[in-house]
Amino acid sequence: MTAALVRPDARYMASFVEAMREGYSRDTLRPETPETIAAVAADPDGFLRQLADPPATIVLPDGALGQRAPETLLWYVDGDEFLGSVSVRHALNAALSQWGGHIGYSVRPSAQGRGYASAMLAGMLDHVRANLPLDRVMLTANLKNPASIRVIEKNGGVLQDTIPHPWVEGDRGRRYWIALR
Repeated sequence: MTAALVRPDARYMASFVEAMREGYSRDTLRPETPETIAAVAADPDGFLRQLADPPATIVLPDGALGQRAPETLLWYVDGDEFLGSVSVRHALNAALSQWGGHIGYSVRPSAQGRGYASAMLAGMLDHVRANLPLDRVMLTANLKNPASIRVIEKNGGVLQDTIPHPWVEGDRGRRYWIALR
């Protein structure tokens, strides 16, 4: 595997849009729509500018407006092929302490089941160790996503608790911590 974590770049945009068309979503609670995909495809440079300089606020899944936590987003690519993304939030706010945590990741559907999520998380943990003053990171996984639970546990995740999902009625998830130092 010659895949690597990189900053989002125009070189990967065609494959990124293909990934969205096959079902990759940037947000587990808000799937991509034909309109969001068309907007990214129509203005890839604008999309990359927004990734490089995101707005200070974010619309939360319940519709409320919240402060965006500073974060670093990396794409996992092999050659020019976009395979997935992983991000680290540099600090937790009240909402992220409840659900979401420091690190989130997603693999495009056609690349799932090949170990990429585990490799992306391991690479991001190395990135955090080298670049952020965090001693540990929190991650959450929905109980309906056993693959993500395995990825977190494979990378040293220690279960803190099982909690109700704050925005999806009836869903539950696990909160994990991974020690970095």
